[in-house]
Amino acid sequence: MLSTIREHADSWLIKSILWMIILAFVGTIFYSWGMGGASNSGGGIIATVEGENIYQGEYDRTFNNLVDFYRQQFRNQFSDEMIKTLDLKTQALEALIQKKLLLQEAEKQNLRVSNAELISHIQGLQVFQSDKNFSEISYRNYLQFQRVTPGEFEDNQRENLVLNKLEKLFGTSSKVSQSEIREAFINEEEKAKLDYVRFNDDHFQVAKTFTDQELNDFFQANKKQFEVPPQIKVEYVKIEPQTYLAEIKPRDEDIEDYYQTKIADFRVKKMYRASHILVHIKSSEIEGDASPEEKQKQAEDKAKARATELLEKVKTGADFGEIAKKHSDDPGSGSEGGSLGEFPKGTMVSAFESALEKLKVGEISEPVLTPFGYHIIKLEGLEEERFKPLKEVREEVIQSLKNIKARQRVRRTAKHIHREAEKDGNLKSAAEKNQAQTTTTDFFSRENHNLIEIGNNPQFYNTAFILGENRVSQPVHTQEASFVLKLAGNKESYIPELKEVRKPVEQALTERINEEQTSSKFKELEQKLAQDKDLEKVIKGLDLSVRHTPFFSMADSIPGIGNIKEIKEKTLAMAVGDTSSAKVRNRFYLFKRVDKEAAGEPDKEQTKKIIQRIKQEKSRQMFQEWVENLKARAEIMIDKTLM
Repeated sequence: MLSTIREHADSWLIKSILWMIILAFVGTIFYSWGMGGASNSGGGIIATVEGENIYQGEYDRTFNNLVDFYRQQFRNQFSDEMIKTLDLKTQALEALIQKKLLLQEAEKQNLRVSNAELISHIQGLQVFQSDKNFSEISYRNYLQFQRVTPGEFEDNQRENLVLNKLEKLFGTSSKVSQSEIREAFINEEEKAKLDYVRFNDDHFQVAKTFTDQELNDFFQANKKQFEVPPQIKVEYVKIEPQTYLAEIKPRDEDIEDYYQTKIADFRVKKMYRASHILVHIKSSEIEGDASPEEKQKQAEDKAKARATELLEKVKTGADFGEIAKKHSDDPGSGSEGGSLGEFPKGTMVSAFESALEKLKVGEISEPVLTPFGYHIIKLEGLEEERFKPLKEVREEVIQSLKNIKARQRVRRTAKHIHREAEKDGNLKSAAEKNQAQTTTTDFFSRENHNLIEIGNNPQFYNTAFILGENRVSQPVHTQEASFVLKLAGNKESYIPELKEVRKPVEQALTERINEEQTSSKFKELEQKLAQDKDLEKVIKGLDLSVRHTPFFSMADSIPGIGNIKEIKEKTLAMAVGDTSSAKVRNRFYLFKRVDKEAAGEPDKEQTKKIIQRIKQEKSRQMFQEWVENLKARAEIMIDKTLM
């Protein structure tokens, strides 16, 4: 299930993923990670870092995006098992904690990112490029797909740039030795090609019908493997909120109190109605031998001059809508006379909205620079921020109150049932006194507890397995229901009779024999290959095939095999024509080195790049150690019940 990660454990991909987790979103794959910002501040407080809160909302988004990132990388090999094995829930929280710590440190260091730096960074991101130019369509589509506003995206990118600046403070001036340079160069440049054969440890199978004696002998020797674990069954009462919804009639004073308490939920953002004329910055149209930076500057100056020219036409009496139709580089709004329609505050990029804030209805701005280019903005209309009156949201408030009060009643009922049942241990009688019923489960174990009526409910099962004889549990509360449990029976672990587990025993014995047969055959093939050196001849008639790799180095993951250090080390120590073999986990490999590319000696440019990479790695190691020390000293509180 996790073979991809295991085989590529030292590869650039896995290292980059783990590094991103350690550095809490510092780097270039910003679009795969959770966005910060107020929009994610919903729910309870899952952790505090030096007094600053991390909310359930931002944790959930970070975890989901982390899962999505792994899913994109490993596609059909990704599974729920991988989520548990890699402990992605903890990784997501660790990333948020470390990000919070780093941003706090950046604030102490007075690290800032200017608007010009931010715009240049966004325009240069590869994901927004089309024909080597910033694509407004790609940018808008991305924000829509990620369901984030431009303001939220800009805030996130500004944070990433600040964190990058913080990391760069750890640039190292340490020396790089000749032996380090040579080792790195050989790892990257000395290459080999392999012919190889690969098969699993059950490839050579034995068609065999087992006698009762053979099955019994195997069973007797491996009884523990077939042990049935301890099992329990529980009597429980389940109380759900919908049971009480129809009975609840909120009072007027409760409705008013709730409305006042939750008034922020009924805020309607400030609304603008605006038009604009857009002039794109077209650095690709600048000719000559100037650097990309200089061409960008020339293109910005040219676009600003053009925007100023169009603005003068409007000021001297030209119709704004007609100028937009003829000259705006925004085809969507241009055809509508520049109209952007009505939109709430937070929809547009920050520079655009800052300009809007300074305008009165009917006024036109000076040229405004954003990642899209220069804008001439006309404010057509404005609705100030307001709060919906109670009469407008009364039904919504009533439904929210009913849900809250229903959950409260559920908890009170569960508490009453628990108290009543504790008196004599009679859960059924206690439930009936509170107009509820009990149910008794089938037997289940810690390893197998997929009860349809309970579903995936860890709190229920954890409570069930710590119940003592004739003890009634404290109420177990979830979002959907509350439970009170009582142990109704248990079975000790036991070794079943062979007849009860005959099929699993047959399967296990078959697997054992197939593995032994395959291992024996592998040793035989190893000996033949060492003598003959001909892979095709050695595997003839065995339903195996010879595969071929491209050139690879110690720094690479071997295509078709994976990043298996043992095989790489053996290969690069072999002469062309030599053969070897390896067993790695549940796979066997026979291989032959068929070609070689010597590393030679690095030239000046290669040496320079190697030194730079080694220094970067040393800097990152220093930074990582500093981050770990920072975390060790910080006051961090975590509520794991919300994870």
